[in-house]
Amino acid sequence: MRANDKSIRNIYCIGRNYAQHAQEMGSDLPTKPMIFSKPTHALHPAEGDLELPSEIGQIHYEVELVVKMAEAYDPEKPLEQMIDGVALGIDLTARDVQTQLKEKGHPWLVSKGFKGSAVLTEFIPFESLESFEKIEFSLEKNKEVVQKGTPTQMIFSLKELFSYIASNLGLGKGDVVYTGTPEGVGPLQDGDVLEMKAEFSGSEKNYGPLKVIFK
Repeated sequence: MRANDKSIRNIYCIGRNYAQHAQEMGSDLPTKPMIFSKPTHALHPAEGDLELPSEIGQIHYEVELVVKMAEAYDPEKPLEQMIDGVALGIDLTARDVQTQLKEKGHPWLVSKGFKGSAVLTEFIPFESLESFEKIEFSLEKNKEVVQKGTPTQMIFSLKELFSYIASNLGLGKGDVVYTGTPEGVGPLQDGDVLEMKAEFSGSEKNYGPLKVIFK
């Protein structure tokens, strides 16, 4: 399964799900999951050239673990049965635009949903919740590690996220969830090269390179 997989339906993203990221953004820790979404045309593979709009100001990277639903959420079923796969993703944010919108109390969509703002690797099979929680993942920018994390640092677990999304918005087959980003987010510059890495069940996966081009 790849980022251009037509089976992907809704793209849900979780804000402030890592405590140190919330702190670096000067935000309070959430008491319930913060959910926003992206349109499917925001999807972009994790290699090649990533063309981004230069007229919207700073764009920040936020690396995340992403899970894809194999079937509709059912609270009576184990998570392993409902999850199709796990991947790495980058939630790109037009930070200047987001700040302006937040100050006015307006929705964030245009700062989160622009074309190419949902970078996504291929999915690998989801083995178990235990193996998921042991994943260590990172983002490199120009060969320097800028973010790293593990699901054990998440404020809200997968089970809590699924239950909240399903009860408030619906969570069905083909939906993907960007589960939140660790600390270390920052701006992109023209020509930056991004690479993602993860340790899945003792096997390291490398994704990229992805070259940033502002147009």
